Amino acid sequence: MLNIRFEYIHSWTNHAGFYLARANGDYARHHMDVEFHNGDSFRGSPAALLSRGECDVALVRHKDLFSHQGGETGLVAVAALNQCQVGGVVTKAGSGITRFRDLEGRTLGFPAAAYRLFAELKEAMGADGGDIEKVNVVSTGGWEPDFRSIENGMFDAFVNVVWWEPFQGSGPLDQVVTIPFDSLNIAPHYSYYVCVRREFLDRNTQLVRDFLADTAAGYRMAADDRAAAMAALQDPLANVSPAVLNKTLDVVSPTWFDAAGHWGLLDVDFVRRYNHWMTEQGFMTVPEEESLAAIEAGAVTNAYLPW
Repeated sequence: MLNIRFEYIHSWTNHAGFYLARANGDYARHHMDVEFHNGDSFRGSPAALLSRGECDVALVRHKDLFSHQGGETGLVAVAALNQCQVGGVVTKAGSGITRFRDLEGRTLGFPAAAYRLFAELKEAMGADGGDIEKVNVVSTGGWEPDFRSIENGMFDAFVNVVWWEPFQGSGPLDQVVTIPFDSLNIAPHYSYYVCVRREFLDRNTQLVRDFLADTAAGYRMAADDRAAAMAALQDPLANVSPAVLNKTLDVVSPTWFDAAGHWGLLDVDFVRRYNHWMTEQGFMTVPEEESLAAIEAGAVTNAYLPW
C-alpha cells in the first residue's frame, strides 16, 4: 500500500490527476496500490506525518519542507503540484472591487492564522497604490471563508484559495471575481511540493519515478479529458455539484503545467527567491543559510520526473 497524504481536510479538484491516475490503472500497472488520505491537523501537518513515516508521499508547504530536514527522515520535494500559488482576494461582480486598492473602505474576511497571506495582501495593496490601514480586515477565526460569506453580507470580499472557495456559493458562477496575488507578482511560489522521505527515496527510487510519471500522465489527462476528470472526482467529491467541479477545473487545470506543458517541474532559483522572502518576513523556522544548504543538498529536485 502506498499512502498519499493530501494537504487539506478534504479532497478537491486540484487532486484530479492523482485520482485519474488511480482510476485509469496507471499506478496499478506499476504494482502500486495507492490510497489517498485527508484529515485535520490533530496528529500534525502532512510534513510531520511524512517525516514520522505515517504516510509515504505528502503534499507539503514551503515552510514545512524546510522544517523537516536532516537525516534519513528529512523530506525531499520531487515535484511541484502547481506552477503558482493558490491565494488571492475573492469578491463578486458589481462590488466595485476589481483590483487590490479597491479594498480601501471595504470589509475583508481573513483567516486568523494566515499570517503569510496577510503579508502578501499588505504588499499587494502597496504595489497597487492602496493602504492596508484603510481596509476593514475582519478575522474569521479558524473558519476559512468562502463565497457564502459574501452572499450573506458578512464581507465585501475575502482572502483564500482562488480556485475552490470562490465557487462554494449558491449564485451564478459567473458572478465570482478573483484577484490572485500572482497578478501583481507578489511573493510568487509553488503552492505545494510533492514530497517523500529521503530514506524512502533511497530504497524506492524506481517506484518514485514510476509514481511521478503516472501522476504526470494523470494530470495531463485531467486537463485534456474533462469527462474523465469529472468521473474520477465523482466519488471523492460526490457532495459537490458537477457545475462547480467543472468550473473549478477550468481555473485550476492551467496551473498544473509549465510553459512547455510539463507537470511537476521545479525551478530551484524560483524556490530560493521565495525562501528569501519567507525568511525576510519571519515565517521560516530555520535560518536562511540552513534552508539554502538543504536545497544545495538536494531537498528540491527534478531528478525523478520523466522530463
